[in-house]
Amino acid sequence: MAMDDERQVNQEEVLPAAKESKQKQGAAGEKPKRSGLRSLPKLLLLLAVVLVVVVLTSMEDGNHFASLRRWLMYGDSGTGQNYYTYVADGNNRFAMLGEDLLVTNQNTVQLLSDDGTIRYSLSVSMTNPMVSVGGDMAAVCDVGGSSLYLLDETGTRREMTLSSGLRYYSARLNSAGWLAVTEEKNGYKASISVYNSSGELVFSFDSYDSYITDALVTEDCRSVVAVSLAPQDSVFSSTLLVYDLSEAVLTASCTIRDGLPMDITCTGDELLALCDTRLAIADLEGNTILDYPYGSMYLHDYAFGGKDFCALLLGKYKAGNICELTTFDLEGQQIASLEVTEEVLDLSAAGNYLAVLYSDSLVIYTRDLQEHARLDGTDYAGHVIMEPGGTAMVITGTAAWRFLP
Repeated sequence: MAMDDERQVNQEEVLPAAKESKQKQGAAGEKPKRSGLRSLPKLLLLLAVVLVVVVLTSMEDGNHFASLRRWLMYGDSGTGQNYYTYVADGNNRFAMLGEDLLVTNQNTVQLLSDDGTIRYSLSVSMTNPMVSVGGDMAAVCDVGGSSLYLLDETGTRREMTLSSGLRYYSARLNSAGWLAVTEEKNGYKASISVYNSSGELVFSFDSYDSYITDALVTEDCRSVVAVSLAPQDSVFSSTLLVYDLSEAVLTASCTIRDGLPMDITCTGDELLALCDTRLAIADLEGNTILDYPYGSMYLHDYAFGGKDFCALLLGKYKAGNICELTTFDLEGQQIASLEVTEEVLDLSAAGNYLAVLYSDSLVIYTRDLQEHARLDGTDYAGHVIMEPGGTAMVITGTAAWRFLP
């Protein structure tokens, strides 16, 4: 607002002087008026030159292109003019579905437009909602419950309900809108079902001897990756299983030693598994690319979703603010590391950026942990969602808005 006021004052100072100069020039009759059409070719040529320079610069640095895209979409840097508002609930889960904000809790699923309106509001009954977004769809699954909703920007595309007593373990969408569902099934330890973007069942697998706790479809929609837990020597052994969707056969596997997978993602040909004791990266042929044990450190937070990188926040103690923020590329190489002594409330990665929400500020870093932008005075916020274009959604208890670096 201060910037807008300053611009208004400058305009008020400049406009009278410009009018006076124009009046004097007209009275003296020094220059006759020219048609604006005669200068149009020069303006078009100038515009073409500028566009060439911008494109060449953007090709050298993707960050410049992201800045240009933000300026074209939202205007000047600062904060977005529109707010997403919702009812405060300690169980709220947040995700972006295009430009809209999806807010989910145990009783309601709402899609909020950036003009402040509610696109739709669904009444649900869930205990532990899990949200996954892929393409133009979102899957909301009651983990440990029997309800699953497949949504788009218009409302419910499909509702799935398990038989009484059976439970969903997970539901994940890939970027093409293919859905992988893991669930309980009578007579088996677990079952995997894969649906294409049209909602057709294209793959199913029932597991006799191991529990399947999670699954996702690869970005090329050719394989499904499943997390398998099987008892071995009085402990559970974790394995990533890769199934070919067209042939319905197991093509690769990768065992994770001494680690329980808590989250998985797939980027290109790489599989990332966040475990309670380590970060593991493997390829679709089952070869281990990275096995990064936390050692004496404790996992405080993490961020998948970045373009060819991920981030870990490891603490020296189980509680406390002395942490190490580290980024890795998908080849298993450490990109950068940063000592953190402030309380971190949330991490989120997308595109070339990593958003870190501290107790009183939001800092957006590049993948090599160089500060790109900062917003102070965010002690009212509790969550952040980094967006691929370089903007970030700042989320409070009752409202969210877009930060434009």
